[in-house]
Amino acid sequence: MGLMTFLRQVPTETAAAPHPAVRFAPLAGLTLLLAAPGLAIQFGLLPFEYRMGALIVVSALCIGLCLWAGFSFTELGFGRPHQWRHWLGAVAVTSLISAVMLLQTRLFSFDAQPPAWLSFAPFYVLVSSPCQEVVCRSIPKLITDRMEHGGWAYVLYSAALFSLIHLCYGDPALLLNTFLLGVVWGFVYWRTLNIWPLIASHAAVGTLAFALGLA
Repeated sequence: MGLMTFLRQVPTETAAAPHPAVRFAPLAGLTLLLAAPGLAIQFGLLPFEYRMGALIVVSALCIGLCLWAGFSFTELGFGRPHQWRHWLGAVAVTSLISAVMLLQTRLFSFDAQPPAWLSFAPFYVLVSSPCQEVVCRSIPKLITDRMEHGGWAYVLYSAALFSLIHLCYGDPALLLNTFLLGVVWGFVYWRTLNIWPLIASHAAVGTLAFALGLA
């Protein structure tokens, strides 16, 4: 039985409890998948410039496995995008995060160089941000719900994954910032189950971070 097939199954009262190793396999598998590109780059096994391609491959694999297991796009968070309360909440969260980032630039110095925006911005907004939100927010929610460890356990797991996919940069401050961002966005997704506003928030915050030299 495949891991995603196991994840899709609904437990019944008469079904035997799965072995703990099988129960935690989807969680461990997703963690390893998302950490692998960053670790490979840090150990010199993968060139740094391949990081975006690796993100696309890993994201496509994760999403493909979920769809193959029978999950729908709605279950992955792609439900009704026009729930205005969710969008208003995302605007408030994005504004708060932006204010904190601006404060950081006043208190600390950062030397990251902004990317070439004409080529990078479309990819970041249309590809990178959606991929990161699905693999770090939607899919972890499916896994932790299946394991009956949702709520704050999901939020912290989601935040840890979001930090892990930034291992390739080798920047402890960035890892901390992305973990904290992951807590905020994970909490929002836990409450809304709507990935669209988070994709927009992620794109806006990321764009500002690059512009300020924070990433």
